[in-house]
Amino acid sequence: MKKFKYVKPKTIEEALGYLDDNVNEKKVIAGGTDLMVKLKNNKIAPDLIIDISEIETLKGIYRKDGFIVIGAATTLTEIAESALLKKYCPILPQAAASIGAAQIRNRGTIGGNVSNASPSADTVPALVALGAEATLMSRGQERKIPLEEIYVGPGKTLIKPNELLISLSFPEPKESMGGVFFKLGKRKAQAISIVNGAVQITVDDSRSRFKDVHIALGAVAPTVLRIREAEESLRDREISCENIKKVAEIVKSKISPITDVRATAEYRREVSGNLFIQAVCD
Repeated sequence: MKKFKYVKPKTIEEALGYLDDNVNEKKVIAGGTDLMVKLKNNKIAPDLIIDISEIETLKGIYRKDGFIVIGAATTLTEIAESALLKKYCPILPQAAASIGAAQIRNRGTIGGNVSNASPSADTVPALVALGAEATLMSRGQERKIPLEEIYVGPGKTLIKPNELLISLSFPEPKESMGGVFFKLGKRKAQAISIVNGAVQITVDDSRSRFKDVHIALGAVAPTVLRIREAEESLRDREISCENIKKVAEIVKSKISPITDVRATAEYRREVSGNLFIQAVCD
């Protein structure tokens, strides 16, 4: 492992200053559950590591102006146990609770899970189904980008080298909304997902028809997928397992899974449809 400079800023402004440093490679760390493994295995060789774990303004879960906001350094355990999230958007606590063992969730952060850009990251389908935006900040500039648009490939995002992920936010779900998170892994919560996904549903006033549906799947393509054709097919349809089963065929046709050590592409395709049916029908 090559030597690197390690800094631990106390404020966002201080962290942004380090991100502006003229060094070849910089890495931001909060929980370190992924980055430390890569360091030990010599998969990365940064010149500077910026530890943001003590920046208090990057932590917390709160409501603001009709949105729910989650600081990037908020731990997965805090998300899994949040009463606010369980009340308004249970698919996100469900997703966070499905990640690794307790010690991983205690250290790992939502920002790390998102910015690592793993195709199988468990919180990402839930966030995408909720319509989340990422707030990115650099010195003198702030921008928001829909989370589903931030990924360009496995391990690759549109986050610039001088930008810091500050928070994730999404519209506060209404009473007519509900959702479900689903996941398949070889050892359940402690496994990397073979398939994961989330569905956020809005029903009409009669509660008998789908008014709006967001469907997001992970581990079945290079990046998380919104299955918009399936969403459109369910919109304004009667809520029934028959309609859901028809849409599951669209879901299966729109994904592009690979074969790896965990599962074949064919298995991933078939189980994606089955999990979707089981999750939404139940």
